Amino acid sequence: MTEFCIMDDNPPYWRNHREEGLHRHEIMYGTANRKKSIEDGLVVFLTPERHNMSKDGVHFNKQFDNELKRVGEETWCYYYNKTTDDFIKRYGRNYIDGDKCN
Repeated sequence: MTEFCIMDDNPPYWRNHREEGLHRHEIMYGTANRKKSIEDGLVVFLTPERHNMSKDGVHFNKQFDNELKRVGEETWCYYYNKTTDDFIKRYGRNYIDGDKCN
């Protein structure tokens, strides 16, 4: 099954396609944003350790989580030809330093 992902492949940190043993991670997770993240292709595929099975996993490592969100926002703005304001309207806040997507 192919899942929609707009993110660039970035091994060993994340993959942009499902492979055996990898967990799908919605970059903009949480009740309000998980479905939007899936619809927009803001998902990556992580090893269990990079997801939630170690202290380096995205759910326990704020630096890794913020980096994924920053790259996700930049990718979203580029892919959809949108601005930081558009991203904030969609997801409630932004993650790029300087508040500029484009």
